[in-house]
Amino acid sequence: MTSQFPYKKSFVQQLQADGKQPQTINQYQLTLADFFQYEQHFNPTYHASGLIADITENDIKAYLAMLRDRREFKTSTINKSLSNLNGYFSFLFAYRTITTLPTFAIKGQPVGAEQPVDDWPVQLPDLLTNADLHVYTRAFLLFTCKSYTASEILAPNFYQQLNHLTFSTNEQVFLTTFSDFLVPLQSEFDTKDLFLKQRKRGDDPHLSLAALHKYLTGDSQRAGLPLTPVLLRQSFVLWFLREHRATDLASVMHDLRLDLTSLGYYQNLLRKQDLQRLRANKLS
Repeated sequence: MTSQFPYKKSFVQQLQADGKQPQTINQYQLTLADFFQYEQHFNPTYHASGLIADITENDIKAYLAMLRDRREFKTSTINKSLSNLNGYFSFLFAYRTITTLPTFAIKGQPVGAEQPVDDWPVQLPDLLTNADLHVYTRAFLLFTCKSYTASEILAPNFYQQLNHLTFSTNEQVFLTTFSDFLVPLQSEFDTKDLFLKQRKRGDDPHLSLAALHKYLTGDSQRAGLPLTPVLLRQSFVLWFLREHRATDLASVMHDLRLDLTSLGYYQNLLRKQDLQRLRANKLS
């Protein structure tokens, strides 16, 4: 199937300008080519007119339902398709090619047991190699699993911490990708810092927490996880505590970079979580 769809050239140029990776751009193209081919065959209105303005919210819902019911795609894969479609139609809407946004009211579906948020650190190797996710999203997930908070990760000079960390082979491969992405930005802003604006605005080149939220929110459907810094941090700490129940407290505090008061807070959350799971198992 050739990856042809309306406004392909300008949309791909926009994706490139936004710093999307080649693999991600390819996925956008495959999704959109498949979608428009489906519309040509099963949407009589669009088939007759060829106008994007004739594609409605119901048409997109019908396509997503087809992916679920006929092709039996996983929820996370359908969410990725929706995210790709939303990116495309939002682009057209922003440039007033269309006057309504057909994806506006369509939300991604919960992934259920496909990737439990409580155990997301187990998925880190797959998440780091998922080129559909922005490098900032993947880097944030990696450093969260190294026990750093969002404010620490975004702080100037955080790159110095990398010299004190141990990375797996999988993580080192990703860090090479991350470094390649950062080279032009670090050169432009004359800094070694890691989370930088992709477009020069204002005097401060560093990415803000609000800007990070945008990257995470945009990748949430693709990852099949609710990507918010607070939830990711909390679920990582609770996962670590579950995996190290027999480890002495001093080692746990050191590895998680927590003081005794903070450790007690998370241990209390873990006890509540354990009780909830125990009650759920009794009811099932």
